[in-house]
Amino acid sequence: MSDYNSSSFVPIPKLAGFAMGLFAVQTFWGFTWATLPLYLKELTGSNTATGIIISTTGITGLFFPIFAGAVSDRINTPLGRRRPLIVGGWILTCMMVLLLMRIDSLLVALPVIVLAYAGFFLAIGPYFALLPDTVPVSQRSFASGIMFLVGGIGMLSYLMFAARLWETSHTRPFIWVVIAVAVSVAIMSFSVRESRTPGPTTHSNLLKGLAGQKNLLRFFAGMTLQWIGLWMVSAFFVITCMALFGLTVERAVQAFFAMNASFVFFALPAGLLAPRLGLKKTTILGVATLIVCFCCIPFIKSYSTLIVFMIISGAGYGTVLAVSYPFFLSLIPEGNTASFVGLYHSCQNGTLLIGPVVAGLMIDHFGYLTLFYGAAAMLLAGMAMYLTVKKKAED
Repeated sequence: MSDYNSSSFVPIPKLAGFAMGLFAVQTFWGFTWATLPLYLKELTGSNTATGIIISTTGITGLFFPIFAGAVSDRINTPLGRRRPLIVGGWILTCMMVLLLMRIDSLLVALPVIVLAYAGFFLAIGPYFALLPDTVPVSQRSFASGIMFLVGGIGMLSYLMFAARLWETSHTRPFIWVVIAVAVSVAIMSFSVRESRTPGPTTHSNLLKGLAGQKNLLRFFAGMTLQWIGLWMVSAFFVITCMALFGLTVERAVQAFFAMNASFVFFALPAGLLAPRLGLKKTTILGVATLIVCFCCIPFIKSYSTLIVFMIISGAGYGTVLAVSYPFFLSLIPEGNTASFVGLYHSCQNGTLLIGPVVAGLMIDHFGYLTLFYGAAAMLLAGMAMYLTVKKKAED
């Protein structure tokens, strides 16, 4: 399906309905970073082992978005091209999460976790491809801001009403994920109306499409380095805050909540700022903010100061998430939209193979403080690659 380039304005209620798909995505990420490490730590007793297991989800994150994108570019059903894979992937994920809730054996849990993330990564590639399919170019930064505003609310609701109660109820986080995902995906599916393209469609080879796309390759390199750093912090943020500041699970999750509340607040303003400041400059500004905050956190002595830095880093994180995706869309050639979007998510989620493992090893061998320094170094390398992307690509 080709990009949607007409000047038709998409009403805000329709954008909000479409954004409910990201509500599901961010709810599941909340489960991944706030609950799954605690669940696995109880089974393994090791940060390194926990990081390795979380990293195995990156295997599915590396291949399934590209596969799902390629398939959705080529099928044509009464539900459209994207929604069958979105719905099917989430059904598999929800079934596996319900099973995981009753499992207390590591050997049994491992294949269930892999299948849960296989469904998740099967769904997100086609979902993100709906943005260029249905929203005009002039509205995409704003639409991306709406997406991450609504998605962030999904993350916040999970942290507030499920994750922070882990010590009192181990089942509530699992049930919350399944209900939140089911409701939000249903709303998204009824809000989006995909156009049906009659007859077969032609597609160029994805690798051929990448040939000669130097700006796109530089972007992918920067994004890969950036997400290694972000996954390092995300996977062990709760555990690290408990160790460094002597916090309970609830207070550590509240710090994570502060970061994500800030991310929600700044996502839409960042989407509005980007067309004026520039997609590239706005993305780099967000990354730079994260680097500064991560370098300062090891020097923090109080919980209240930690919250302040979490709010500032959340502003940077919200800017990166809301703006880097339309920045990417401005770089891709026409054709194979979902395939390129799948490659985008493979670079993002495939780094799960690296980030949590590196973080777990660093923590176990050099201490919890090194987590933030290592993440800042990866973000700095990613920002350096973004700087090499030519300005003309963002216009």
